[in-house]
Amino acid sequence: MSADAVRNLDEKVIDSFLGNGCFIGLGLQKCLVAWGNPKRLKKPNIEKPQFYLPDFYLEDKSPWVSFEHVAVTHTIALADALQSFSEQPKLDLIFQEPDFAQFENVFGKIKSSIQNSEIKKAVPVVFAKANGSITKAMRAQYIQNLLRRQNKQTPYGYLTPTSGLLGATPEILFSYDNKNLRLETMALAGTRRSDQEKVNSLSEDEKEMYEHQLVVQGLKEKLKELGDLEISPTYVWDLGMISHLRTDISIELSGQPISSALFVEMCERLHPTAALGVAPQSADWRYLKSCEGTLDRARFGAPFGVLNPMGKSLALVAIRNIQFNENGIVSLGSGCGIVESSELQSEWQELALKRQTVREMMGL
Repeated sequence: MSADAVRNLDEKVIDSFLGNGCFIGLGLQKCLVAWGNPKRLKKPNIEKPQFYLPDFYLEDKSPWVSFEHVAVTHTIALADALQSFSEQPKLDLIFQEPDFAQFENVFGKIKSSIQNSEIKKAVPVVFAKANGSITKAMRAQYIQNLLRRQNKQTPYGYLTPTSGLLGATPEILFSYDNKNLRLETMALAGTRRSDQEKVNSLSEDEKEMYEHQLVVQGLKEKLKELGDLEISPTYVWDLGMISHLRTDISIELSGQPISSALFVEMCERLHPTAALGVAPQSADWRYLKSCEGTLDRARFGAPFGVLNPMGKSLALVAIRNIQFNENGIVSLGSGCGIVESSELQSEWQELALKRQTVREMMGL
């Protein structure tokens, strides 16, 4: 099946997709959808679109997933096709909120490292957790909600019979098209409720602008050797309930790089940006692991991408999502950037705000 053809999805396809499937928004109200028998691979098969689904710390030895069938469909067509499955009764999830004392401890470690001039910024995460099996009906309902409520964000998901990841992210790690070899990325850091943004703008907040510029600087350092960068002015991006500071960055790539090699290089070069990792670039971003101890991020904040030899390839930053596993644990994560002037209670509130946006998008 050609992945560049828009396809209508019948019930048999949707049933297969909800058990073993993957999807990612392509912009212009289209989604790339995959289903059927998946194969985990160490390296991609470049004959058709391949999904790159590593864990946050890139420790998975077989991060590529190839599906039997791949097609492009309209976002609304996919949402409509899910309707007959999502109308079945679903189980409400009851989440236990993150432990404040644990976050306070990690916050203190990071502030200490900043004060000792070891780092300038780090991004810890926390998880609210619930117990429950995510049935096909629930999967259909959540995906349908994401597709209809994404509000400028990019929907994405990966499903197995016993586990999965579903969300809609505002942050793209990178994208490029084989036809014009123009690579695009963004700095996205600085968060505020949109109703508060109208009264006290992020662009006038010294702490938020400092945090954002650390991300911009990190991207400039990682990309400068590839060519001349085009960097937009920083602006406030309104996503409904929540707003972020955003700076767009692009670069014209020279030559004719092999698509798979370029994709892997960009993931390794850019992940994680300072928006999800550590600043400055010279610091070891796996410092986060020592701070968080036994916390399992799984795929939260990891690259979530598709290598498409026939067109646009892109890698998202897998945030604003839920993860669920074979043990019946559902995790709803959020992260925040800690800098020298960060305040504990403000960061704790930001973490809750980000989780609330996911609840509203997915109907949790």
